[in-house]
Amino acid sequence: MLRFLYSRHILRGILSFLFVVFVLGILVLIGWNKTNPIPYSVNSSIPQGERDLLLFSKPVNVDSPIKEPFGLAVDTKGSIYTGSSDGNIYRIKTDGDPEVFAKTSGRPLGLAFDGKGNLVACVSGLGLAFYDAAGKENVLVREDSQGTPLQNLYGLAIAADGTVYFTEVSRKFSYEDSYLEELESQANGRILSYHPRTQEVEVISDGANHPTGIGLSASGTFLIYAEKYRHRISRLWLKGKDAGKDQFLITNLPGSPALISLDEENHFWIALSSPRHLGMDKIQDYPLIKKMIAALPSVLRPQEGELAYALSLSEEGDVLLALANYSTDALGSVTSVLQYGGGLILAGNSSEKVWKWKFQTLEIFF
Repeated sequence: MLRFLYSRHILRGILSFLFVVFVLGILVLIGWNKTNPIPYSVNSSIPQGERDLLLFSKPVNVDSPIKEPFGLAVDTKGSIYTGSSDGNIYRIKTDGDPEVFAKTSGRPLGLAFDGKGNLVACVSGLGLAFYDAAGKENVLVREDSQGTPLQNLYGLAIAADGTVYFTEVSRKFSYEDSYLEELESQANGRILSYHPRTQEVEVISDGANHPTGIGLSASGTFLIYAEKYRHRISRLWLKGKDAGKDQFLITNLPGSPALISLDEENHFWIALSSPRHLGMDKIQDYPLIKKMIAALPSVLRPQEGELAYALSLSEEGDVLLALANYSTDALGSVTSVLQYGGGLILAGNSSEKVWKWKFQTLEIFF
C-alpha cells in the first residue's frame, strides 16, 4: 500500500513537471518572434576607485514622496524639477514641499531648461515637449522627418543656439519593454537633434545600443551619450575634421548608465541606475537562450537591481570622482545626477525621493 501511494506521488510530480514544461513551451512559441538576438562578448567591469559616500545624502522632499522621480533640472530661483511615473512634473521649492508644475501627456524622463526659461522634456509616449512658466505643455516634436513617431525618447541636452540633442532608446521596443533590448543586443537606438529655427529633426547617429543619457560639451564641438546595456559612454563629434565620427570614452562600467548632465566646470556627471546583471552578462554569447527568455511573458522578465552611483568625467574621459552607496539601499536606483551649489542633487527613482549630497563630505573623509 505504501509503495503504491509513493508511486502515485512520484507520478503526480512527473505529470506536474511535464505540464509546466508544456505551458512554458507554448508561451515560448507564442513569443518566439519578439526579438532577433545577436551574440556579443561581455568584458568584466573595471573599478573606478569608488568612494562609498552617497549614504550621507539627505532627502529634499522628506514628508512628501514623489512616485519614481527620474530626470532633474533646477531653475534660476533654486527650485528643483523632476518628472514622475504618474505623468506629472513636480517642482520642489526651497521649503522641500513638492507641487505639481505640469501635467504631461506621457512619462517625463530627461529634463533641461532652455535659454528662454522653458522646461524641455523627453516625454515617453509623446515626443519632445516644452513647458512654459505656467506649466502649459507645448509639443515640439512627435515624429522624425520620415513621419516615424518618436515615442521612446530618454535624454536631452540643449546647445547655446537652442538646438536640442536627444536620444531615442529604441525604434522597436517600448519603454516598458526595454529589457528586450538587452536580450536582442541590436543597435535599435538613435541620436537626433531638433532645430527650433527650422523646426527640423535631424538624425545625428543611426545605430546606437539603447542610448539613454546625453551631454553636450561646453564648446558644442561634441556630445557624449550613454549606452545602457553595453555599460559604456561614447563621444560623438559634431564639428571639426572628425564631425560625424564617434569613439568610446569609457567602457566596462560597473552598472547601467542613465542620464547625463554638465556642471559649471565643464565636467560630465553620469548616473548609474542599476548594477550589472551577472546572469544576463553570461548569456550574451548565446542568442538562442536570449531568444527563449525574451519569448516568455514580461512577468517573467529578468529583474534589474538598484544602484546609487554618480560618476564624474572630464571632457577628455578621465574619471574625476566616483561616488556610490554600497552600505545601504536608502537611495535606491539613482537615474539622474545634477551638480548644484556645493553638492549634488540625485533622483532616487525607487526611493520616491530627491536627494542632496554635499562636497564637504569629501573633506571629512579625506
